[in-house]
Amino acid sequence: MAASYVKRWLSVEDKVFLVTGGAAGVGAGIVRALLHENARHVAFLDIADREGSALESELITKYGALKAKFIKCDISDDGQLAAAYRQVLDKYRRLDGVINNAAVLTVDERNIKRMVDVNFTATVSSTMKALEIMGVHKGGGGGTIINISSLLALNLGSHLPVYAATKTAVLQFSIAMGAEEAYSESKVRVITVCLGPTDTAILNRSNLDNFDKDQPIASRVDVRQKVESAVSGILKVLEEGKSGSTWIVKNDQIAYDYTETLNKAFSVLSDT
Repeated sequence: MAASYVKRWLSVEDKVFLVTGGAAGVGAGIVRALLHENARHVAFLDIADREGSALESELITKYGALKAKFIKCDISDDGQLAAAYRQVLDKYRRLDGVINNAAVLTVDERNIKRMVDVNFTATVSSTMKALEIMGVHKGGGGGTIINISSLLALNLGSHLPVYAATKTAVLQFSIAMGAEEAYSESKVRVITVCLGPTDTAILNRSNLDNFDKDQPIASRVDVRQKVESAVSGILKVLEEGKSGSTWIVKNDQIAYDYTETLNKAFSVLSDT
């Protein structure tokens, strides 16, 4: 039997990337992996100044000057986000890929609006800014946008309702932005990755135990994949994912395309 052919949409080598939430956790893993795969430049945004600066120093020492750039940025502030995009374009003169990874998880009522602003609104804003730069219909050269959602977007449940809602919104938005008619105009792939629970600070027990004193969420998360597994899956999607597709990366397994199953589910839901 002949080996199945997998189309490679993108080689990371010699490309310029922007990663949100890139100072720690999965975001930092993505930044490191892109440079390991010989990306030309990687800019990463985060509010964590100390962690971001330390990672920039580490990467410049390892890969050389201008290979990595940390930009302190609160992506929920559209002015700061726009300035960060301008800085990347001014410095590197091009942009080939954006990975919208930044997320906030909280149930503090004072911070719920921030969760919506970071997880969803900023993802929308970053996607639109990336399309303005990379879209061939805007004079760009095409590219790729990966928006990070969650398995919670695919499961009905009663815990973390606002967080789940933001990630469901990211999924719906990304599917629409990656549709064939949009891709044919922009030549920018928009792809969704639904991550399973991953062993990062957002799932730190001391953080999650504050959410639900009666039945701590941390105790419900039985399987957490390693950061390296999440990063490996995201890079696989970056290389192989078709625009508008949805992929799942969970339980330290190889990333897999969930688009057909999701389309069937939406077909059932829309048949009313």
